[in-house]
Amino acid sequence: MSDLEEYRPPKLLGKKAPLNCLVLPDQHHAAWKATQRYNMSFGEYVGALIDRAEGRPNKLDGMQQNASPLEER
Repeated sequence: MSDLEEYRPPKLLGKKAPLNCLVLPDQHHAAWKATQRYNMSFGEYVGALIDRAEGRPNKLDGMQQNASPLEER
């Protein structure tokens, strides 16, 4: 992104912003498995990953410790 470009907030759908992107098939499968494991939507999962990367509180932290060994497979 050049210095001349400025962030333009997206048009919201309700209180949320759409995020359209492409990922590799193995990344999509891994995300799908995680959404099943954590009982989240794709949007919630991606949002939690973004929050985690930014050092903000998120829905994923602490969930791994609460999963039983059978659920982690």
